Amino acid sequence: MLEIDRRSLLYAFGIASLTPLLSAQTAARQVAVSKPGESRYKFTHPQLNPLCMVTSQDSAGSISMFEFIGAPKQGPPRHVHHREDETYYILTGEFLFEVGGTKYSLLPGSTIYAPRDVPHCWANVATAESRMIMACTPGGFEGFFDEASKAMMDKASPEQMNKIWAKYGVELLGPPLLSESTLHNFRH
Repeated sequence: MLEIDRRSLLYAFGIASLTPLLSAQTAARQVAVSKPGESRYKFTHPQLNPLCMVTSQDSAGSISMFEFIGAPKQGPPRHVHHREDETYYILTGEFLFEVGGTKYSLLPGSTIYAPRDVPHCWANVATAESRMIMACTPGGFEGFFDEASKAMMDKASPEQMNKIWAKYGVELLGPPLLSESTLHNFRH
């Protein structure tokens, strides 16, 4: 029987576990550039059309980045991601976020981090179009926007839309953040 001392065994396990990490760090990376108003991934629905600035393919799966142009008084339904963490940076306007049951008013220059498995939603509370950047880590959420926009164009049933949400590890929890009472309480 082969005898290996403890130090050699630990060294071998250490090298075996670090090798994939080191090779990923040294793998050739490509530069991804998105110019103003340009999207690296095309979506087909006029109401679900974030500009995709960095795709999962661009970043070897580490991140997807989007610019959202939010219509006044609009936002997604309350939901939770089970795969991605999301970080938002407000460019223009005013957004109301609810993350983990707490509401946050965010103006340009503000950032908010919404970790996976924490329910959240947001809405543009400004009277004009507003813009923000969203980063999803790890990457790949552009696939959701692609499938959802196509399904919306095909007038998919709520059941079909729920399957798309589930496929991307997202669970719908409730209606969008804004209602007349929410707006009244937020503004006063």
